[in-house]
Amino acid sequence: MLLIIWLSGYNVGFHADEIDMNNYGKANIAYYLSGGKDTSFLGSLAYTTVHEDTGGHNIDTSMKYYGSAFEYLAVGFNKITGLDKGKQEFNSRHAINQFLGIVAILFAGLIAQKIKGWRAAIITSWLLFLTPTFFGSILFNTKDIPFCAGYVTTLYFIASFLMELPTPAWKTTLLLMLSFAFTTATRIGGLLLIFYLPLFIGVFIITDDAKRYKPFVRNIASLLAKVGVTIGGGMALVILTWPYVLRSPLANLMATFNVVKKYPVKIKLVFEGTVMDSLKIPPGYLPEFLSITLPVFILIALVISSVLLLYKIKKYNWKIILLITFASVFPVVYAITGKVALYSGWRHFLFIYPGLCIIAGLGLSDIMNNIKKPLLQIGFIALCILGISKPVIWSIKNHPYEYTYFNEFAGGYKQAYYNYETDYWEITVKNTIEWLMKNEPVIHSKDTVTIGTNTDAFLKYYISRNFPEAKIKIVYTGCRSRCEHFWNYGIYNSLFMEPNFLEDCFPPCLTIHSEDINGMPATVIIKDTLRYDYIGIQEAKNSISIADSFFTMYLKYCDNNVGLYGIISYVKAALSHPDDAIFYGNKCLQYTGDYYAFCGLGKAYEEKGMFDKSISYLKEAQKIKPYDMLFQNIFKSVHQKQQEVKNKSGYGK
Repeated sequence: MLLIIWLSGYNVGFHADEIDMNNYGKANIAYYLSGGKDTSFLGSLAYTTVHEDTGGHNIDTSMKYYGSAFEYLAVGFNKITGLDKGKQEFNSRHAINQFLGIVAILFAGLIAQKIKGWRAAIITSWLLFLTPTFFGSILFNTKDIPFCAGYVTTLYFIASFLMELPTPAWKTTLLLMLSFAFTTATRIGGLLLIFYLPLFIGVFIITDDAKRYKPFVRNIASLLAKVGVTIGGGMALVILTWPYVLRSPLANLMATFNVVKKYPVKIKLVFEGTVMDSLKIPPGYLPEFLSITLPVFILIALVISSVLLLYKIKKYNWKIILLITFASVFPVVYAITGKVALYSGWRHFLFIYPGLCIIAGLGLSDIMNNIKKPLLQIGFIALCILGISKPVIWSIKNHPYEYTYFNEFAGGYKQAYYNYETDYWEITVKNTIEWLMKNEPVIHSKDTVTIGTNTDAFLKYYISRNFPEAKIKIVYTGCRSRCEHFWNYGIYNSLFMEPNFLEDCFPPCLTIHSEDINGMPATVIIKDTLRYDYIGIQEAKNSISIADSFFTMYLKYCDNNVGLYGIISYVKAALSHPDDAIFYGNKCLQYTGDYYAFCGLGKAYEEKGMFDKSISYLKEAQKIKPYDMLFQNIFKSVHQKQQEVKNKSGYGK
């Protein structure tokens, strides 16, 4: 498995969040190397003013709420080897992350082995490995996979600790302490594990035979000491290795926990075909995402296995099963009841998935144990292989974008494309820029080539490291607002785009390349050497008629740049073409509440004498730019004409 991951996961690309985490890791190391003088990890100043190796990025102030256990491994390795200066900085990070992904699979299997034996262990491991979303995350997701590896490893040592009661070994205790420390120093959610240990020690004591009470009483001092070492030693390591927490342990631990519980960053999400913000997601968000992104075979196996385990619970080590079930279900229940902010599917909850696979693996193993005839066993194995084959084939065809997998319950990827976020990591951007450099005269251009994009952080870093000789300027612009900025090429990812915009306007006109997932565009390159849209907008400041002529020429070769329709609506209205203004204004408002569209419609309905409707649109423009002179002048004109009509009406009477 590790060999497959390392070979297939090389140079798959990375994302802007990982650039932030990498820079944050460098800042934390700088804090220790400077004896606490360098506090750039707080995000209060640009990290680039102190260190030159961040690729021109600042430290976000929210980064301090993340632990850096993984970052110390990755950043430390890169600094020692010198890879932090070259093209391989993120490939080496991913190799370490991929190793940790296999660690998660290994310890999930070892937990299953403790409960049911090696067959259950092997089945559990393969279920995890062959899950597209999990496999895809192992390739590059350095935010969630290290925590997952730490979480399942800690559960394994908790299980070992419990099974050794009333006198767990010091070796088990120390390994439990280290795994707990790594997990919590990666993400504050590891604090949950503090409560699992004493809770299940209590379960073991209460449910044990009466004859075992005396050994517990006799060894209570030793047991309390080992629990204290596990929790106290683990927390000491967390505090010592987390600069923000180290500065004020109790206060900043609580601050971190509270911020993560109600993470303040609000982003747009597409869920069930509806655009919503991440702070107001419905209770069923997480369960639904799990149900539509896991292979149907594994979901069925999980249901059947859960029933079998309940039916035969006395034949298993039910206390360990209860531990794994609780550790897999409780975080989900807590997230739903606590209304925890979630982003882009269930990636923040990857750590619960090994437990689900353990339960499914135990059930499938039990079924095989009860099939006595070799031929029937072979048939059952063939049925399992057949059941998992479709998502595996999909993964092979769409590598390295396995993390975007949707199952049949979602209607497959093509149906999910318009109803849910798909390429939420924007990994497709890397192959897109590689295509541009290979197929277009960019690298050797004597003049500066400007690229407009909604993925500017990644492109700035990637181009500076991989194509330093190229004269390229990166300009941030959304896909809808691309007409407002000058660029030669546009690179746009589908993330955060509304379903109707994706369906009608993506890929945009003038697209010369599309990086697809399962036949659907994820990131595109557009090329426009004329830029009549941009020129028209600039001319509109001086001459409405000249702007209109440029827009007319532009519309002949591009008909889905809806971000331009708002300004066209205003220009048409200003030239006394109200019907055209209404057409383009309404077309624009299908996709976005555009200021110029509201002004254009207000002006158009003024021309038609429909003053109430004109004013209603102008009030919408006022909400966007309350002090802008354009809507104020139209407003004044509408009121004057409205008054003139009233006066004429009164004079006639």
